[in-house]
Amino acid sequence: MTLLQALALAGAGLVAGTASAMAGGASILTFPVLLAMGVPPLQANVTNTVGLSPTVIGTALGALPELRPQRARLTALMPPALVGAVAGAALLLTTPSEVFEAIVPALIAISCLLMLAQPWLVRHTLRGRRARRRVAAQASTLVVGLYTGYFGAASGVLFLALVGLVSTASLHELNASKNVLVGVANAVATVIFVAVAPVRWPMAAALAIGSLVGGAVGTQLVRRVPAPHLRVGIALVGLAVAVRLAL
Repeated sequence: MTLLQALALAGAGLVAGTASAMAGGASILTFPVLLAMGVPPLQANVTNTVGLSPTVIGTALGALPELRPQRARLTALMPPALVGAVAGAALLLTTPSEVFEAIVPALIAISCLLMLAQPWLVRHTLRGRRARRRVAAQASTLVVGLYTGYFGAASGVLFLALVGLVSTASLHELNASKNVLVGVANAVATVIFVAVAPVRWPMAAALAIGSLVGGAVGTQLVRRVPAPHLRVGIALVGLAVAVRLAL
């Protein structure tokens, strides 16, 4: 890796970490950069996951005010996120990727449509019992963890779309919990990849430096964005990710 490549990856990590804290879609900002540098897809995928894992540190520290009231929610959703991440990472390393990657654009696009329709859908889905909503949120988080461990592009959008349908939390609160849960799922996949996958370590380190700073920056910026605008912004980011993956 040249010095220019290192600077480019650190810059991409900074932008990706900021975007991840605010809306999601970090992987799609950095994955193509690795591909453009000649890294094979599998190595680019695992290197990208490892490089973006420090984002959770910056986002968690920056979002402490939003996270403190959500200990019960995080405690309930952390186990399915972890289980899903392990399963997703194992799926990536043991099965062909063509089928799953083929449905990724559609999955992201559906998530974005759910985000845009969330205010209307919530009025109809929140009528269920609290216990039923909790189980639905845990099942949704399991799916998000699986997706994060396998590929992860716009996994934050997927979390906000699915869990947001059955949660009474504000969008900003959900965004903060999303950063932690998706970040931890990403970290679990990182541990697995470090042990058994072909990580490009210098490139991962450059991404990590930028993503750590970007995560902290994004949590500060997101507080200044009104919830309706944030929802539309997240959906637009996700749709851009879906279009880019479909091309």
